[in-house]
Amino acid sequence: MTMKDIAREANVSIATVSHVINGTKHISEEKHNIIMELIRKYNYFPNTAAKNLRQQSTKTAGLVVSSFPDSFVTEMVFGIEKRAREMGYHLLLINTNEDLEYEEKTINLLHSKMVDGIILSPTGNDIQYLTNFINEDFPIVLVNRYDPRIESVPRVTGDNYLTGFNATMHLLEHGHKKIGFIYSVPDVSTTNDRIAGYKDALRRSHLPFNESYLEAGHATVNGGANAVESLLKREPGITALFVQNDLMTIGAIQKVKQLSLKIPEDIAIIGFGDFASAEIIDPPITNIVLPPDDIGRTAFDVLLSKINHSDYANHIELPPKLMIRKSCGCQGSGS
Repeated sequence: MTMKDIAREANVSIATVSHVINGTKHISEEKHNIIMELIRKYNYFPNTAAKNLRQQSTKTAGLVVSSFPDSFVTEMVFGIEKRAREMGYHLLLINTNEDLEYEEKTINLLHSKMVDGIILSPTGNDIQYLTNFINEDFPIVLVNRYDPRIESVPRVTGDNYLTGFNATMHLLEHGHKKIGFIYSVPDVSTTNDRIAGYKDALRRSHLPFNESYLEAGHATVNGGANAVESLLKREPGITALFVQNDLMTIGAIQKVKQLSLKIPEDIAIIGFGDFASAEIIDPPITNIVLPPDDIGRTAFDVLLSKINHSDYANHIELPPKLMIRKSCGCQGSGS
C-alpha cells in the first residue's frame, strides 16, 4: 500500500493522509478515524520513516514456513535457528499451515514490525504479492520452495530435479518400468521439479510417462497409505514406489504389508528424507536425501548477504544423496 492507495480508499486527498500521519494539521475526527483504520488494516508504514528505521538493525529476522510435515522441514528450521543464534539474531518463526492468505498477512505483519528480513518457504508457486516488498528492497530469501517467475529474490533449495531423476533411475536400473509417484502437495516447486526429473528418467529409458502413476498423499501417514491403495487399485501393475516424505513412506509401508505384498520382492520403495527409524524398519528403507541443515544454514547466510547488499540475487541448489538400503532391492547400505 502507498499513501496514494490509502487516500483513494478513504476518499480524501494524499495531503490529508500525510497530515494525519505526521500530525501537521487538524483533520476532522471522522476522517482521522477512517484513515487510521485503513493504516492499521494494511499495516501501512510511510516509506521514508520505514527506510530511516531500517537503517538501524533490529537483529531480528522472520522465518515463515508452509508447514511442519516431516523431519526434513524440521531439521531445515533447526539449521536456520542455529545459524541465526551464531550470528547474534533473534528469529520469529511462523507456520502458515499451507494457507496463502495467512502467509500474506504474516509477511505484512513481520514487515511492519521492522524485522531486518524474512526467510520464506511459500505455500505455493504464486507469490506475486511479494512484488511491493521486492520493489522497496526489503530483504526476502526463499527457502525449499520458490516461484520460478521471481528471479530477483535469492533462494536456497535442494536440487529437486536431480532428486526425482536419480531416485527414478535407481528403480529403473532394478528393472522396474511401472513406478508410482506419491507426492505431498500439488503444484509447488518441490513437487514439480521432482516430477520433471522423474519424467526425464523415464524418457531416458524410452518409457512413456503415465499421469495415472501419480497420487497425492498430503504429507501424512494416512495419506501415504491411502495413496498406495488408490494407486494399486487403479494401476495393479505398479512394482515400485517413489514416496516424497517420511510420514507418507511409513503409511505406504503399512499399506503394502496390509495388502500381503513383500518389500522389495513385490513392491520396491524409495522414500525422501532420511528419518531416524529408516534403518531399523524391516526391510530398511532406501531414501534419497537433501541436506536440510545445510539448506537452513545457507539460507540464513544468504539473508545476511541480502540485508547487506540489496542487489544480491543468487540461487543456490544443494545436491541430493542416495542412502541405499534393502527396500529398493539392493542388498547393502551405502550412498
